[in-house]
Amino acid sequence: MNMKTNFKAIALVLALGLVGSQATAQEILTPFRTGTEKAAARSRVAPTHFLPFFDDFSRANLYPDSTKWTDNNVMVNDGFPLCPPNRNGATFDVLDANGRVYSYAISNAFVAEYLTSARIRLDSIMEPEPRALTPADSVYLSFYYQPQGNGNAPEEQDSLVLEFGMTTERQEFLFLDYQNVSIADIFFEMQVDTLFPGDTVWSMVGCQPGLFAIVTDTLTPTTQGEMAIPCDSVFTTVADTTWYHIWSVPGQPLDSFMLHNGGHYFEQVMIPIRDTKYFRDDFYFRFYNYASIVNSSLPANRSNEDNWSIDFVYLNINRTIDDTDYPMLTFSGQRPSFFNRYQSIPYRQYRVNPNSAMRESLELDIANLDGIDHEATYYYKVQQIGGSQRYERHLDPVNIHPYRESGFLACPEYGGESPACPFVGELFALDMWHDSVSFQISHYVYDSTSNPPLADSMAYRIGMYNYYAYDDGIPELGYGVSNAGGKFAVRFDISDYDTIQGVQLLFNHTLNDANDKYFDIVVWKDENGKPGEEIYHLSGQRPQWQEQAYRFSYYRFDKAVTTANAFYIGIEQSNSSLINIGLDASIDNSRFNFVNTNGSWQPSNARGSLMIRPVVGANYYIGLDEHESDTKLRLYPNPANTTLHMEGDFAGGQTSIFDLMGRKVYEGEYQQEISVSHLSNGLYFIQVITAEGQVINQKFIIEK
Repeated sequence: MNMKTNFKAIALVLALGLVGSQATAQEILTPFRTGTEKAAARSRVAPTHFLPFFDDFSRANLYPDSTKWTDNNVMVNDGFPLCPPNRNGATFDVLDANGRVYSYAISNAFVAEYLTSARIRLDSIMEPEPRALTPADSVYLSFYYQPQGNGNAPEEQDSLVLEFGMTTERQEFLFLDYQNVSIADIFFEMQVDTLFPGDTVWSMVGCQPGLFAIVTDTLTPTTQGEMAIPCDSVFTTVADTTWYHIWSVPGQPLDSFMLHNGGHYFEQVMIPIRDTKYFRDDFYFRFYNYASIVNSSLPANRSNEDNWSIDFVYLNINRTIDDTDYPMLTFSGQRPSFFNRYQSIPYRQYRVNPNSAMRESLELDIANLDGIDHEATYYYKVQQIGGSQRYERHLDPVNIHPYRESGFLACPEYGGESPACPFVGELFALDMWHDSVSFQISHYVYDSTSNPPLADSMAYRIGMYNYYAYDDGIPELGYGVSNAGGKFAVRFDISDYDTIQGVQLLFNHTLNDANDKYFDIVVWKDENGKPGEEIYHLSGQRPQWQEQAYRFSYYRFDKAVTTANAFYIGIEQSNSSLINIGLDASIDNSRFNFVNTNGSWQPSNARGSLMIRPVVGANYYIGLDEHESDTKLRLYPNPANTTLHMEGDFAGGQTSIFDLMGRKVYEGEYQQEISVSHLSNGLYFIQVITAEGQVINQKFIIEK
């Protein structure tokens, strides 16, 4: 029989709307996220899990881990969650797989996005020896959650919901399986002279009893041909999941949430599992959110809305209500930029004045999620991609108090260096023969004295190409002004004369793309710290959308614009409808944003970085995407003893292994098995550089 599994989860819509921050200059912010980072809707079969079940989303990129979750609705990211327990969180929003507002979204609350666990064996455990589970084993599910974050605050009518599910299997009829039988055989079996229309022919020997066919023509033993007789009923096994409401919380702004949460950015929820009906081999749990959009009187404002983020989902036995600690040293927040002001600058402009372009120190959020102090060692590495520059900066160990008591590690009160604020060790290389350059940055924190060792890493790329960027590429909100003829602009300072070839812009979708309106792109000179004389005007433009993750649209100028000092580039709206350009709310560069709605320029009141990237230089090109690859590298066993297996298609790549001090202990071509018998016990880091230049980092433990 054919087999299939069908979990009956109803996928409803979600609405998007106005973030409702209107400044005196009539600037308007709307929630926003480019939704193309979501996978297209597709079914995924996740494996069955034994306890413990754990996911902190720190190793996933864009999509939830398919070995732990059965759907791809939420986005794993580090932009929407504000100060999560560790890096990344899973964010619920109201956009479909292509970043568009659901077409049936309205202002009432709708169920939006699901995050559903894989099947979990809650009936038994296998280690240290197989045995049945009962409520006496003190099973708890815990997680952290946050409303709004850097996105939009869910209203009181919205909510975040947790449900437990269990499945029952049943047989569902699919179709009848027929057998072609010759007319001669039918007469031989039935021992009759003639069959008339309406007569019954029963199934043959060896088939399911009770099935029959009806004769439609007069038949005799000499009639040639065959007749289709039903032989068997084909069924399928259907798994119906029954869901039970366990927990929910109404929406509220982040500041109100923190006021009632002791000033903490995330709240941890502890859920005991005591009902015996859940202790079975097909237990599931899922999160989902309700959301609503602004009413139809403001169609261009009907964008992404009502964001929630969750982190650190943990299900295990032998827990208590006070089991809120986890032995982990971890990075949180976003990847720090090495640049003083920008996230990316043109390499030519950097070479002119590198000292002013670089920061003196970085800013890192490091947390000790354990319940005891840990002495942590930190270092970072800089490696030029395709170049010769490499250096490391190692810091002395520092004591880190538990996060629930002290929060993130702080910088020294009177200045100086610590893992939370390490100095920038060197200027980036000055290569006069190249127009662009890229660097792999890797941060490490560890306590090798702990048993087992505690460690975390964070790796990313920094590139210098031919554009300026204040933003990190993730837009949490949308921006625009509320009157026709309104203007907004961003200031850029250059170190040497250059030519502006065009501009990259990133727009969000609204319901039915109501923001698909005309606008002009304008470049202004500087006049006493504000936009002054207009030096270029490109009329009659409209929003363009790229159906790929984090992709800007390029608007090429019809002539190059030469400038040697500060300049401003921005948009003049043709009507009062919100243009809804992306705003990176996680990085505040509002001091460089200006708005003009009444004939005079004023500083913007909108916190964040507008997604406007001027492209300069002789030609237009865009460098490699500096976001981490979502390519998976799976290591097993971990801990390893004599052989480490690597799962991933990286033929032609190079593999390196480093110890806790950053010393390289292995180097070779990528292969799926590596002998590690020569390595002593402890924590190691493995790095794979693919044939395409992608850098993938993982950690593993040697235990003999």
